[in-house]
Amino acid sequence: MKDKALRKGTVVFSEGDLGDCMYLIHRGKVGAFANYGTSNEKKLGELTEGDYFGEMGLIDRAPRSATIVVLENDTLLSRIGEDEFAQFLSENPRKVFDIVTQLSHKLRNATKSYLALCQSISQSVGEGTTGVDATSNYGFGQNEHLREIHDKHAATNGNA
Repeated sequence: MKDKALRKGTVVFSEGDLGDCMYLIHRGKVGAFANYGTSNEKKLGELTEGDYFGEMGLIDRAPRSATIVVLENDTLLSRIGEDEFAQFLSENPRKVFDIVTQLSHKLRNATKSYLALCQSISQSVGEGTTGVDATSNYGFGQNEHLREIHDKHAATNGNA
């Protein structure tokens, strides 16, 4: 593990980078951002002392799902690379539970956000319809374009 003190504004890694390590925060704060530096930038959350980040990319070797930016001067991070990961876990069995717990929270929050987005889309699509029931094909009765999409998808998947 390598410890590194970083200044506010430092990008630790960027969305889309290869996930080859994770980080443990010893002091300070970082922010997770989607579309960092663009007009569509969205702050996804903040992490502080004791939190981990980057573990998803390290575990599944998929591209990073967010950009991590240091939010406080003198933030101290430990970088845990692939070659150190197994040793880190075997020497710190309690950390395995901590990492799994944090992954569970991230998944739960992502699920809640996804469901809220689906509900918002459903409400905006359903405006002007008479309701959702079996006779209106799930609210598509008043929107011909959505009905065409629905019917095409149903026919393609054998659900017509």
